[in-house]
Amino acid sequence: MNRQVAEQLIGILDVGREGIAHLANCIHEGALSPEDMIILDTLTEMLPAVEEAVAGIPILNRVKDINSNLDFYMKQLQESFADGDVDGFLYNFQFHFCSMFRILELEVSMLIEQFIDKDDFPHLYPEVGEMDHSEILHKGTKARYKASVVLLAYNNLNYTRDCVESILANTHDVDYELILVDNGSTDGTKAYFESISGAKVIHLKYNLHVVKGFNMGMMAAEGQYCAVLCNDFIFTPNWLSNLMICIESDPAIGYVSPGATYISNLQMVDIPFISKEDFQERARAYNVSNPSMWEERIVLLPNVLCSPTALLDRIGYYDTRFFRGEFADDDISFKIRRAGYKLVYCADTVTHHYGSVTTVSDHMTNSMEEGRRIFLDKYGLDAWQDARISSVALNIDYQRLSGIQTVLGIDVKCGADLLHVKNKLWSEFGTKAKLSVCTTEPKYVDDLITISEDVKLFHAFTSLSEMIDEKYDLVYIEKPLDLYHDDLDDVFSGLANIVKKNGRVIFTVNNRTNVETILEMLNASYTLHHKKIYMRDLVAQQAAKWGFEPYSIVNFCSEQRSSMSENVIKALTQCIAGTDMERASQLEVMLKSQFTVFQMRYC
Repeated sequence: MNRQVAEQLIGILDVGREGIAHLANCIHEGALSPEDMIILDTLTEMLPAVEEAVAGIPILNRVKDINSNLDFYMKQLQESFADGDVDGFLYNFQFHFCSMFRILELEVSMLIEQFIDKDDFPHLYPEVGEMDHSEILHKGTKARYKASVVLLAYNNLNYTRDCVESILANTHDVDYELILVDNGSTDGTKAYFESISGAKVIHLKYNLHVVKGFNMGMMAAEGQYCAVLCNDFIFTPNWLSNLMICIESDPAIGYVSPGATYISNLQMVDIPFISKEDFQERARAYNVSNPSMWEERIVLLPNVLCSPTALLDRIGYYDTRFFRGEFADDDISFKIRRAGYKLVYCADTVTHHYGSVTTVSDHMTNSMEEGRRIFLDKYGLDAWQDARISSVALNIDYQRLSGIQTVLGIDVKCGADLLHVKNKLWSEFGTKAKLSVCTTEPKYVDDLITISEDVKLFHAFTSLSEMIDEKYDLVYIEKPLDLYHDDLDDVFSGLANIVKKNGRVIFTVNNRTNVETILEMLNASYTLHHKKIYMRDLVAQQAAKWGFEPYSIVNFCSEQRSSMSENVIKALTQCIAGTDMERASQLEVMLKSQFTVFQMRYC
């Protein structure tokens, strides 16, 4: 593959697109003829050429499976036309054939992106060009429904039946359409979907995995908003109306999702129950819209991906390269946020999640590692390390942070910790703090500007006062102080110039005397000379020289460690401390602590 071949391939796709546009125009004018239908024969001849052209690209792709579905749909269209089945023809053309061709375009454009200039082909690359927020709003006003509820299923009919019944029973308070996508099931799912009165059923002849299946459903949506669901959830009273209240409270919100009984990313709501009926009653009492329980996030897990339909179309839906689904949620979070929208977790709403039924077959592969690597290749960021809330932010003593109006985050990666601090100030005190950010790492700027209008690059703490015009109520430093080139005097002198009187500073230092470091030191290749060792008392003394007093210093202990580490802790404690229980306890904390969290007040 080279640039010339890639552009020729785009030319083939453009011919197909033009042919489909011609058929659509003929349908609109009510003048579709047998001569026009020859276009489908031309497309049938084109598909093998597309498949052959991408065969040599060393990236896993599903062009063959996409083409198999396209071929199936074209045969159905020809049969419907020959039989005079107008309704069947129109339905298949709009919701199956046209969408599947776009799925092909998205797949091919991903495969050849390294060989072409994306700016030359904006119709294939949604990231090209400016995002027009007013256009997104305008398209929403023309929608047929308030929402399109899109459910994807691949087998597991019993779970699917429970899911559908819960939607039908609990979504009376929103004008919505139900779109049911059967991803090539073999257990009667298609027949069950077709038995649901009023539902729009999308049937993939051959399974295309979760991302393309979801995309097919979203492409069929005619609602102002799309609420995209997996078949391993049970939905509850007010689930959709609560999401509508949140997403319509601010035009800057582009993605909302509720809590669930079983989910990661701090979106779990713990509601004990003894039956489905009991859960629904408990959820009815819980699901009361409450803005104080809305949390802005860097990343959301889509137990419900609820977003403006026009926005999903504009960003190109789920990225086809994450075809198994792992880290597609992180990716679409990044795309929506970088398009200028907020992500909000609605903790005031709970659903029930059985757990990975939709993606269980993919989980049996190395899909998790594969998806994480794809995300890293695309963004140069680690979705877990760079975009998740840290244990430090979760364990801050927020009761001591009343009165905080302005917050400066320093080296907060993509900003997940900083948003968590903002969310806690809102939920605890009703304060919507203003965020500013300084970072030493340019790779995070694209994401930091999505949560703060004030983002600056800096190189040393002593330069902060020259760059910053105001003083802050709170400075939160996510990067441990021992990883900076600055010495402690420079750090605290710089902070003293940007913190208000009675302002707070929260930071950490790594504990270089923990058991993992000791074990690492036993490795022949280990070198310590380039690593700073900051003891908690030394740090407190240096901070005091510049007017900071501690109001909380906590050693944070890891909850998970190897059996070897545990054995070493036990042996060293017994050997050094002997029968002195107090000393043994102190030594155990030192050996177990990953880092020390300091909360300081500027006097």
